[in-house]
Amino acid sequence: MKNFYRIARINLIVAITLSLALASFAANNNNLKTSAKGVSAIAENLAGKLKADLAENNLTVKFGKMAETKLSAGTIEIQGEAFCVLPADKTELPLKFTAKINAAEQTVADVQYAFVESSYAPALEEEVLMTELMKQISADYKTDQITIAIDGFETLNASNNQKNLKGIGEVKIGEVEWNKISFDVVLGADKKAARITYSIK
Repeated sequence: MKNFYRIARINLIVAITLSLALASFAANNNNLKTSAKGVSAIAENLAGKLKADLAENNLTVKFGKMAETKLSAGTIEIQGEAFCVLPADKTELPLKFTAKINAAEQTVADVQYAFVESSYAPALEEEVLMTELMKQISADYKTDQITIAIDGFETLNASNNQKNLKGIGEVKIGEVEWNKISFDVVLGADKKAARITYSIK
């Protein structure tokens, strides 16, 4: 029964994500030829990638304006703007994305995104730091119910074009109350963590 409830809940989240994405798409892009099936595929793939990168299942995608380019007889490229909506934090993170669509099947071959810095979106370095920390904590505690807030950090140059980020913040794991966290993270030139150490108090 629990498994059925979990599947039903996941399906409901996916349905809400797609319906919101389609509504925002229709409001902003009346002139595109890409079908609703193609837009749904983009929304599903983009949301899936965001959930994995941010270790956050409770998010939706809201589309802004888009433009499409025919790359070949079988492939369309969609470039556009969107928001990653985090209801729990009442936050909308602006991003830009590029998706390649199979024209005949209206399926997604590839989707890439990048957050846009603004007063609502975290600075790139902090964004990468939060993502890498959340991935590590999620793996260590075997749960994707991770929420983290960075209070502050300092950036030190390390060897081989690496950066050493040391700081403090707060973390919430599952339904447990917020706890203080200190961290020491080394980021490589590829914006991936070469080393992560942290302490939760």
